Amino acid sequence: MASSYRQDVVANNLANVDTVAFKRDLALLEARRTQTQQAGSSRYSTALLEGIGGGTFALPTHTDFTPASLKQTGSSFDVALTEKGFFQVSDGSRTNYSRDGRFKLDQQNQLVTVAGSLPVLSDAGTAITVNPDTEFDIDATGLIVQGETPVARLGIVDFSDTSKLRKEGDNLYSAPSNLQAKHVDCLVKQGYLEESSVDPIGELTEMIKSSRAFQTNLSMLKLQDETLGLAVTRLGNNT
Repeated sequence: MASSYRQDVVANNLANVDTVAFKRDLALLEARRTQTQQAGSSRYSTALLEGIGGGTFALPTHTDFTPASLKQTGSSFDVALTEKGFFQVSDGSRTNYSRDGRFKLDQQNQLVTVAGSLPVLSDAGTAITVNPDTEFDIDATGLIVQGETPVARLGIVDFSDTSKLRKEGDNLYSAPSNLQAKHVDCLVKQGYLEESSVDPIGELTEMIKSSRAFQTNLSMLKLQDETLGLAVTRLGNNT
């Protein structure tokens, strides 16, 4: 089960190797103590059994939020964060967070995400409206300017503990109510997108390792089943 869990996580990483700003997940496992170690009694155990160990536990999946490399696109609607932080977007009922800087204008001339058309929020927590007839620039601080007129500043936030964030699909993250977002100064680059943080070679290596471990475990289970079957058959014949 632990190997299967690790395979699922690695497979999802590989599936998102080309997804903009995707953050790879890590399958973490923890050694389980034996029953003797937990109960403090060795009545039903031996030194040989204790040496085998108590198996493994799968821990909650951990997301690595380390910033990835940037790819230049030249589009004024593409924005990348070079440091840790998140854009704020609204789904109408709550605020979610993303590092995917692919934006566009909707029918109301609001700046929205390409995936899901969710309004991008300013540092004041409001939707950003842009004049479609005028070019706009976004400076290194996230300030959107049309001509000489400031329009709004992108609301970029971060968290004290990003391990509590949860993936919601479409490159979005949600935060629990007890985790407060804090506005941060983050270097913004217009005309760039953050690439996926997945290393395909490394993930393929992990997939091979987990597949081999899975097959080895299956072989051991099969051998154990055959051994028990032979024991029952021979004991039955002897009696």
